[in-house]
Amino acid sequence: MEQEKKSTLLPWLGFFISTAALIFAIYSHWEWLTLLLPFVTTFFVKAMRIM
Repeated sequence: MEQEKKSTLLPWLGFFISTAALIFAIYSHWEWLTLLLPFVTTFFVKAMRIM
């Protein structure tokens, strides 16, 4: 069976943008901080091709 090579550029880009948003939310003491965690973890898992 052949495996397709998929580009991971967009998941990595999403991971870095959501991580930057998370760091900013921590710095600014944003009350809704936990809403960013699913984005960070999902983009990381997709970028590492775990899922």
